[in-house]
Amino acid sequence: MDLSQIALDVPTLKLSLTIVGGLLLLSMIRIVFLLRKNERLRISAEKMEQQVLFQHQEILSVKSDSNAWRGEVQRMFDAFRAEFSKRLEESEARYQEIQKRTESMSKPVRPVALSSPPLPSGTVVTRGVDADEKPVLPVPALNIS
Repeated sequence: MDLSQIALDVPTLKLSLTIVGGLLLLSMIRIVFLLRKNERLRISAEKMEQQVLFQHQEILSVKSDSNAWRGEVQRMFDAFRAEFSKRLEESEARYQEIQKRTESMSKPVRPVALSSPPLPSGTVVTRGVDADEKPVLPVPALNIS
């Protein structure tokens, strides 16, 4: 279709001008709505970025607090373990000391008789136990569980 075939009379030109003006007006309204929506989306994106930054800071803070707490608990556990290791060593040392004392007390030095008569066969020699002497029990070690 050629432009020469269209009649260029006033009503046709008014109709085409009205159609073009209407389309231009619709496109302008659409541009305004898109600009408003774009502004809202930009503000929403800024808020989300701030929220992400805030959450990232909170995560780092919680991680730092967690590491500090874990370090504190580890130090407390190490101190606890060292204390009970020391107590266990002291307990074992006391037990060894008591063992040595009981062994030395149970084997008293007896004078040796140079000419003792031989014992008749079937005689059993027993050591006398004093009534006030109590057996020494070992000190129990600490059980850490």
